[in-house]
Amino acid sequence: SATGLGISSSAERTRALNKPRLNLLMGAASALLSTQATAADVQSLQVEHVGSRHTVAMTVQLDSSPSDAYAVLTQFDQLPAINPAVQRATIRHQPSPHKAVLETDVRVCVLWFCKLLEQVQDMELAPAANGGSVSARVRPDESNLRYGLANWRIWPCEQRTCLSFTAEIEPDFWVPPVIGPWVIRRKLEQEAVQTSEGIERLAAELR
Repeated sequence: SATGLGISSSAERTRALNKPRLNLLMGAASALLSTQATAADVQSLQVEHVGSRHTVAMTVQLDSSPSDAYAVLTQFDQLPAINPAVQRATIRHQPSPHKAVLETDVRVCVLWFCKLLEQVQDMELAPAANGGSVSARVRPDESNLRYGLANWRIWPCEQRTCLSFTAEIEPDFWVPPVIGPWVIRRKLEQEAVQTSEGIERLAAELR
């Protein structure tokens, strides 16, 4: 259910376990997910786990213009096209061109454990002449995260486009002990890379 613990069915669990390498090598497998001729070039990627909080910091280079990449990133209703884990993205309220309240449902599966992350986020945009930045802060009282903060920045670099992404989250739900920091790290890496590749793919369609 949307609010309860989302454990996949036995059939789903069987299918997941039969996918070679997926369960134990999610991070490595993510590099094979893109079918594009060019893919996001990861410059740095760091994932940390302290207490119940998880942080990720990543910098990638994209084969797109900064303006196109920023245009894709800020089309919030198109987030499911960037990353299929995002099942719904709805703008609840937009008080100004550079501020919005965004509702998202993101389905995340790690091993056999699946959870629908329901988030309400305050989005702030800061467009620049060639790129820009976006910040998102989760409203804990309307989400199933105790804490969530994410920042994106896009700028031109070396005749390509650089994108930096940082995020810190703290879940407000039970996570099975067997799903330790290493597994969560791999999943965060996978999602970060897949999102970057999605931005690059959609930006290419704007050319």
